[in-house]
Amino acid sequence: MTRPFPLLPAVAAVICASAATAQEMTPVTDLPAAALAILSQESAPEFTRGWEADLDDDGDADLLTQAAYAAADDGGNAAILRQMILRRDGADFLPWQEIALPDGIKSARRDGASLVLTLYAYQPEDPQCCPSGESEMTLPLD
Repeated sequence: MTRPFPLLPAVAAVICASAATAQEMTPVTDLPAAALAILSQESAPEFTRGWEADLDDDGDADLLTQAAYAAADDGGNAAILRQMILRRDGADFLPWQEIALPDGIKSARRDGASLVLTLYAYQPEDPQCCPSGESEMTLPLD
């Protein structure tokens, strides 16, 4: 007996697999101590932000982190941003990828084997404190 839609199960499996790896990353307000220890190896950050999701398909929530460090010791308010992906290893974290981005992270999501980041972006009339635009960047998860 011929099935009316012989490829339907295979197509449904591909759609379900794609949906399973597409996920918004959840913002984390207080980074775990193990993550902060990694970000503080050279100097303590002035502030940190984080987003979590399972990025390596092992069932544990990994972290995308962003830390701001003082740019100079002259009392100015300039900061250097450092972004890093940390892989969860039990109760600890291990550095997975350090990434260099042109601006700060606004939000993040995983889309298959890629990380899609929405970045803050300065518009021509924006003051130095407050970017009003955004851009998107896609990075592979190696």
